[in-house]
Amino acid sequence: MGESSEDHAYFQAIEEVFVRLRGAPLLLSPADWQVARRWHRDGVPLDLVRRVLEEIFAKRKERGAKGKISSLRYCASAIEAAWADLRELTAPGERLEAPVFDPAARLQALATALPPAQSGLALRVVTLAGDAQEIEESLAALDAEMLATASAALDEPARREVEAAVEKTLAGLRGRLSADELERSRERLGWQVLRQRLGLPVLSLFSPDAEPAE
Repeated sequence: MGESSEDHAYFQAIEEVFVRLRGAPLLLSPADWQVARRWHRDGVPLDLVRRVLEEIFAKRKERGAKGKISSLRYCASAIEAAWADLRELTAPGERLEAPVFDPAARLQALATALPPAQSGLALRVVTLAGDAQEIEESLAALDAEMLATASAALDEPARREVEAAVEKTLAGLRGRLSADELERSRERLGWQVLRQRLGLPVLSLFSPDAEPAE
């Protein structure tokens, strides 16, 4: 089965949570991508993945564990155990009811997550229309535009700080990735650093920031 745009959005949402909890830029590996894709196609809710990741990082902090988690696979067994527990709570023969997927509510949540300076972009987000696939494609275009505009607006000291953070992460990957893979990774890492620096959410219906408030 080939990769879908929803697979990518689900993976990007998990990567966003993972990087935020880790507190440092990171490229999740192709093996991590396969793990996340399996979860998506098995119906593992993003809320469950996020909750378990938060618990894992919190427990490591409480223990005073050294080093940083560098792979989603480190967390896979805990997430899959939580998913198995959730399914066992469902009576035999019943299906777990998927949460209501309300694109309009998710677009409103994304708009609210944008910094005040992005009010124009927030308006464009909430006025998107169409089916979920069409909205996701429009959000991807707006996300790319947002990052490009934010990058162009950086002053020189800020630009050097972003580049230094990217180079530090790439240095740890040399020897594990080819020169071509490293170069392709540079932009993705730059976007991660920029999002963290400016508080920019991933514009996707699957983003953690798209979860409507309770």
